[in-house]
Amino acid sequence: MRYALLFLPALVAIASVCLRPRAKARVLAEAAPPPATITGDVDTIAALDALLTELEDATVRIGGADELDERAVVELEQLAEKLEAAAASLERVA
Repeated sequence: MRYALLFLPALVAIASVCLRPRAKARVLAEAAPPPATITGDVDTIAALDALLTELEDATVRIGGADELDERAVVELEQLAEKLEAAAASLERVA
């Protein structure tokens, strides 16, 4: 009989867990980010490929020169800006 009394606290704990009223689950609404939009060229891979081809052509033309003239520097800076813009647009898509 004594041993049966040892199981009594366990039975009370199990009964209280099983019979207590359930609390409603609370769901916090989280704001979803707006969907990504693609501006400019729809095929970003083709646009990036065209930019890389243009960069390759420019570096091949400049490659034979010993020093860069002002026109070549400006051309490379413009290509770098275009590539940075393309990379930024690809980051927004991904």
